[in-house]
Amino acid sequence: MDGWLLFDFRGSNPYPRQVVAPGDGLLTRRWFVWVPADDGPVEVLVHAIEEGSFPRGDHELLSYDGREALERRLAALLGGARRVAMEYSPRGNNPYVSKVDGGTIELVRSFGVEVVSSGDLCQLLAAWTPEQLAQHRAAAAVLAETKDMALDLLRARRSEGRAITEHELQQAMVRFIVERGFEPGHPPIVGFGPGAGDPHYSPSPTASRTLADGDAVLLDLWRKAPGDNPYADITWMAHAGAPGEEFDRAFRAVLRARDAGVELLRQRFASGTPVQGHEVDTHVRAVLIEAGYGPNLKHRTGHSLGITAIHGDGAHFDAFETLEERTVLPGLGTTIEPGVYFPHFGVRSEINVYAGEGGVEVTTAVQREIEIV
Repeated sequence: MDGWLLFDFRGSNPYPRQVVAPGDGLLTRRWFVWVPADDGPVEVLVHAIEEGSFPRGDHELLSYDGREALERRLAALLGGARRVAMEYSPRGNNPYVSKVDGGTIELVRSFGVEVVSSGDLCQLLAAWTPEQLAQHRAAAAVLAETKDMALDLLRARRSEGRAITEHELQQAMVRFIVERGFEPGHPPIVGFGPGAGDPHYSPSPTASRTLADGDAVLLDLWRKAPGDNPYADITWMAHAGAPGEEFDRAFRAVLRARDAGVELLRQRFASGTPVQGHEVDTHVRAVLIEAGYGPNLKHRTGHSLGITAIHGDGAHFDAFETLEERTVLPGLGTTIEPGVYFPHFGVRSEINVYAGEGGVEVTTAVQREIEIV
C-alpha cells in the first residue's frame, strides 16, 4: 500500500488521535492524517478555523475551508497514491475495524484510490508495554485468588447447610477484588444451574437463584490494575455435588477445544506462519462441533483484552459473530473461552494468552478438573 489515511469527525474514530495528538483545542470539523509508506512526512489536514489551535509537531499541517477545498486538498494530500489503508472492513465484516463512514470511503475512491483495511496497522497502536504485561499478570493472579475464595465460600456454606444466592456470591467476590486494590468495574457473572446456560447472565438482588444440589456453577470474572493497564479475564466451572455424565462430557469437550486453540497459536508462532483471528475460532469450534455441540454454541472463541474496556482493539478469535481477518500480532493479549449452553446449564472455560516475540504464553490459571462444591 502507498500509505495510511486516518479520518475523524467528532470522535468517530479513535485512531487518528493515537497517531497525532491534537491537544486540547476544538476539533469540530473533519480532519485527516496521512502517513505515507515511504520516508515522507506525516501530514495533517484540518479545517482553517481550527488550524491555529492544532499543535505543531513532527508533522506538516495543512488546512481547508469549504467542501470543494476539502476535496482538492485531500486529493493533493494523497499525492497520486493508488492503494491506501483506512479504518474500513469489507462488507462490514468486522465492526471493530469499521470506523470510517461509507461516504468518506466513496470520496477517497473517487480519486482513483483503492481502499484496503488498516486493521493490522491499528493493532500496532494497542501493543502492550512490558509494564502493562506485568500489570496484566498481577490482575490475573488476583482473579485466581478471587475464584479460590468463591469456591471456598460455596464449600463452607454447603457443609454448614446454609443457603447462598448468586448475587450474594457475586458481591463477596467484588469486595475481595476491591480490597486488593483493583478497580471493581462490572461485577462478575455468577450463574447457578440455568444461569450458567446464559453467557451474559447477571444476577440481581431481587432475581437471584439459590444454589441447589446438582447445579452447575459458572464464575466469569475480569479486572485490571488501576491506570492504563490491560484486563485479565477468566471463567471457572464448579458443580454442586458430583456431576452427571452430561455435564462431565460437555466439560471435557470444552477443555479440549480450549487447549486446541492454544496449540494452534503455539504452532503458528513457532513456525513463523501468520494466523488470523478467524482461523483460531474455526479451529476451536470444530472440536465442539465434532463432539456434537454445534447447536449449543452461542458466541465466538475469544476477544482481545483491552485497556479502557474489557474488549480490546486487537484481533479477536472470531469467525462466528464477525469475520476477523486481522493477523494475531505480538504484543497483545486475548481470551480463549469456548462454551456450550443448554436451558438447564452451561459450560465455559476461559484463559488468557499473550503473544510475545518468543511465542505464546498462557497468563492465567488453567482449569483441568471440575470443582466439586
